[in-house]
Amino acid sequence: MSTHTKLGFSRSLKEVSPPQKENLSIQQVLEMFHSPYTEQLTDRKSEAIVRFCRQRSGGFLLEEMQELIEILRLSIAENNELMQPAIQKICETASVPFIKLRTSDQLKFVPKLSEFLDTLKPILYSPQQESSSQQPELRMPVIKFLKCFAEEGISEIMKEEASFEQQKKQTELSPLQHLLKNGTRNLRALNQSNLIENIIFTMQHYSKQYEYLLPLLELISSCILYRDLAAKFSNFGILKDIVYVIFECEDFRSYIVKSCFEIIWNTIEAVGVASIKLFAVEDIISGLKKLFENIMKQGYKLEDKCLRNEILILLNYLMRDEKALQYFVDKPQAHSIQQQTNFLEVLLFYATIDEVTFYNEPIRTNQLKAFFGTTSEDLEFKKLIWSGILTAVQSGNQAVLEAVKESPFIVTLLLYIDPLANSYAVNRWSPPQKKEIQLHCLGILGNAIVYLKDDFYEKNGLFCLTKFLTNTQELDHKERCLKAFNNASEFEQNYKIKICDEGVMDNLIEFLQNENDNDNPLKIKELCFSIISNLCKECNKNKKLFRQKGAVELMVNALKNPNLGTSARYALYAVSVLDCLWNTILGNRKSEAIFLDSEGLYVLLEFLETCDDMHKKLTLSCLSYLMENPKAIPYFCDWNSPKTMINSTQLLVKIYVAEDQRFGVKYSDGIVMNKLRPLNPQNDPSLRSTNQQGDHKTKHLKSLRIQQEDLESDVGSEAYLVRRITEKSAEYDLRAIVFAILYRTGFDKNELLPNEKQMVEVIQLYPHFKIGEIWREIKYDLEQDKIKPTSDDYHWLMTSIEESEELVMNCMNTQGLIAREFRKVQEEELTKFYDIIRSNKLTK
Repeated sequence: MSTHTKLGFSRSLKEVSPPQKENLSIQQVLEMFHSPYTEQLTDRKSEAIVRFCRQRSGGFLLEEMQELIEILRLSIAENNELMQPAIQKICETASVPFIKLRTSDQLKFVPKLSEFLDTLKPILYSPQQESSSQQPELRMPVIKFLKCFAEEGISEIMKEEASFEQQKKQTELSPLQHLLKNGTRNLRALNQSNLIENIIFTMQHYSKQYEYLLPLLELISSCILYRDLAAKFSNFGILKDIVYVIFECEDFRSYIVKSCFEIIWNTIEAVGVASIKLFAVEDIISGLKKLFENIMKQGYKLEDKCLRNEILILLNYLMRDEKALQYFVDKPQAHSIQQQTNFLEVLLFYATIDEVTFYNEPIRTNQLKAFFGTTSEDLEFKKLIWSGILTAVQSGNQAVLEAVKESPFIVTLLLYIDPLANSYAVNRWSPPQKKEIQLHCLGILGNAIVYLKDDFYEKNGLFCLTKFLTNTQELDHKERCLKAFNNASEFEQNYKIKICDEGVMDNLIEFLQNENDNDNPLKIKELCFSIISNLCKECNKNKKLFRQKGAVELMVNALKNPNLGTSARYALYAVSVLDCLWNTILGNRKSEAIFLDSEGLYVLLEFLETCDDMHKKLTLSCLSYLMENPKAIPYFCDWNSPKTMINSTQLLVKIYVAEDQRFGVKYSDGIVMNKLRPLNPQNDPSLRSTNQQGDHKTKHLKSLRIQQEDLESDVGSEAYLVRRITEKSAEYDLRAIVFAILYRTGFDKNELLPNEKQMVEVIQLYPHFKIGEIWREIKYDLEQDKIKPTSDDYHWLMTSIEESEELVMNCMNTQGLIAREFRKVQEEELTKFYDIIRSNKLTK
């Protein structure tokens, strides 16, 4: 297609079209704000900005950041309607990721992103700004820009997370964990900016205008995926504002409500449960009550049930807070009787409604309909609401306890574990669901019994637990049930007798007698020993019952287990066995007689020879207690190790020597070297220094830190308990118990080697040496504090120290005499040996 000129020449349309405008540089646009010719021409500047943004439709360059910040700042400062299209276009273009041309751009210009964000601060709402200076027309573009800016790169991280989950890499941080810890480039820029408070103010201002509220919630939802940013939002009280947004939504099925709950959960995950302490306000608790009741009455869809469960999770967190819990039990001020129901009573009603309805009804009828279904969401609801009530009970709040006692809560839980019950509320669940509910019920009852022991007994709880334990074959059911009995066995003597009256002792002994580990694994047996120990502690009637059941021999067989003192897997099991021995047999002469006749003392000594250090203290204590019985002394004297053939006294001397090495006691030729501190030379107060005290403090803090790390990690409660028992055992001086045993049996009952006789000289003077060291410490402390005792006290002090020194010197002399006699005997034997050799040579 062509046109013709007046002279008849033709030319193409391309030739007659107006020439293309040259590209603008950002410096040229910025110059228009400073040039005297265009400074007042707002429309020209706005047009130039729009034109430049179109040139950068693929995204601004990072190297243009400083100029872009200046242009945006000047444009906003003009506060002119003609400039609004330009600002909108900048926000629109900035929503596309910034482009770097060189690697150095990342280091030079990315730190300026937070400054770029701060230039938008005047546009966002702030109660401190004058209304005339605010530009509400520009808020939507700015909000959309911030939303896109925060979301940048997150979708890719979510895809990487899905791939990571499929690979199941447990040794490294997942992409989401990296995001939570380090954030993205843009989230770090938002964290360094000053926009957080203005974003929250803007959300509060537009809380009822959904076209603004939705992108703001999506912006916040992206921000809290970064822990540091989530902490800032939380500190500004974002969760409280989010809850109010939920309350203002007329439809609980709204997407706004879903977004708000997503923000709440992500914030809790990033910052921690402490972030919801701001919810402990009466109007928030009452608002959640109305929302919960509304969903319970009108919610029937799957998404309604999911929302209902999410609210319960939030309520469970809230009931951990003492202040918030009080609003659950306080009755609202109302004239209508129907409205005077507190939140806890509402939860108790829905927690027990179906079980109360079908308590004695085996089938469903037209008149009786279940309120809840049997879907996984309904099952989760039951578990959550029961757990929440348990949380309230564990607070010990008297109003909570009274409310639970008056409700059918305990009866409802017992209904699921009562073998005699035949209720539609229980039978309608499938076998896997019923098993899951029973496990949860046992866990709830096991913890609730600590606070509701009398109510539990009055409602036939002990009977139901005993029958359930008798009939179940599931190991996890047995374990949960035994844990409940373990808590119950800690109560006073009358309650322990009530437990045994139900026949629990028979079940426990039966489990222990069953040697099949598949039927009753180690954990089950450990719990059985622990329960029996608690039941017999300070209860002679139960001790007698234990003996009458023939269980004393059971203890002997348990101590014979070759793995008991050597295997790490049996560490806690051994503790429970020794604890049971202490509380069931020791101190009762009849039980001790059966134990001794069953070779129990021999087995105990064999265990002492091979057990770990963490068990030595308990074993020696049991042995010392048993030695108070005169009938046990002959057994002690007759024992010889089947492995090393050493006698009982030699075994105790060996333990004493090991303790001496641990406490740094040194000997020369069997003679103790330190006459001032023969037991604890390393703890000499005169050798203490500030640095040593500081090192001790550092070690203590390190120990506390390690303990905290163990609790927060996945190391497991058993490993943590083993570690704590081992550390606690290291604090004891076993030499005192060795002295106590030998003091009762006699220090010369068995044959000893010369070096062992030297050690016995120290052992039999142990209490005197200990008293002498204590007197020296008292003297040192008085001198350090510059306290001058009275003359009589000082004379007594010095006399006691001198007597101790004299005993040490006598001990050293006796040890030296034994050493000389031993050398003399050796020399005589050597002389006889040489004489025999000489006589043989002469004969030949």
